[in-house]
Amino acid sequence: MNFVEKITRTESDKLRFILFGFIAVTLVSIFFTPSDLVAELFPDLFRYESSCIMLNVAGIPCPFCGMSRAWKEFTKMNFTAAIHHNPSSIAFFIISGVTISAIFVLSLFNYKFKVTSTWKTLLMLTAVLFIIWILNILYGHHF
Repeated sequence: MNFVEKITRTESDKLRFILFGFIAVTLVSIFFTPSDLVAELFPDLFRYESSCIMLNVAGIPCPFCGMSRAWKEFTKMNFTAAIHHNPSSIAFFIISGVTISAIFVLSLFNYKFKVTSTWKTLLMLTAVLFIIWILNILYGHHF
């Protein structure tokens, strides 16, 4: 099985541009979330200190509740506090970092990952998201 495929230089540049854009949007969203604006406009809707709309409206944390706070603690090397905010955060950050690094390094050599089975990949990602969600509901600190 071949999990990588050769791409052109232009495609490789485009892939790196998209990757850096994704990283930039992610980092900006840690410090400013649109839900903070919604919380300012509708203070009665937000019962918790968290800016997660799902937590405040439904009372159930989303899979990524606490990830912003966990990331801030992770960058300070305070892993216990990161796990306190979201139990899956350390594994999520490490797996995401390795994946992003692998995509970047492969793009430097004009290669990209090839998804051979979209259904299997989608099912696997859904299962991982579900596991993260269950761990966060059971063990996460939500407010």
